[in-house]
Amino acid sequence: MIHYLLIDSLLLGVQHSFEPDHMAAVSVLATEEKKNYDPRGAAHRGPADRWKLIWRSSHWALGHSLTLILFAVLVLLLKSTMSLHIADRVELLVGPLMIWLGILAIRRNFSKKKPEVAPADRKVSRSFWVGMVHGLAGTGGACAVALTLAASDAMTAVWIIVLQSLGIILSMSAYGYFFAFSIGRFAEKRERFLTIVNYLVGTFSILIGATTLYESFQF
Repeated sequence: MIHYLLIDSLLLGVQHSFEPDHMAAVSVLATEEKKNYDPRGAAHRGPADRWKLIWRSSHWALGHSLTLILFAVLVLLLKSTMSLHIADRVELLVGPLMIWLGILAIRRNFSKKKPEVAPADRKVSRSFWVGMVHGLAGTGGACAVALTLAASDAMTAVWIIVLQSLGIILSMSAYGYFFAFSIGRFAEKRERFLTIVNYLVGTFSILIGATTLYESFQF
């Protein structure tokens, strides 16, 4: 039974990662990493550059997991109803956040200045904070699912959420890495390709944001 619960929790995390709003956010944020590539080209990138990209690609998932686990502990173990109220309020911010990310992606195509290289001493990127908002907004649903799987055992439910978060970190970090890496490989040869990608992921994010806003105000 424990082994099946372990596998189910990890798979739920992977499935949760690929919800449309998550994919849209990570896709928009991953295109920012193109500016952090070594301008000499893919052939000259060493292992250190790839590890840096993997680290940056994990920021959204780490932010998501941090708030999800923290607020799940408050809700499930400390019985904090205030945490659920906060999560409900934050959920209303997801729509506007997605629209804002979409606009940022499209605006990149009209930027006249050369993109700045991210400072080496910056530990976390914008992805981390966006991930935190998504994680907090999904606290209520995650807790309900975890309690169902755990047969209402709060401690087991917390561990289920921890395992789900591990699945989210693994799957979304991999997605963000390969998305950014692929964009970098193509964009260094054809700048127009990156312009098209910015339009696509920006439009996708705006549509997801508008849909989320619409659903938020349905009663």
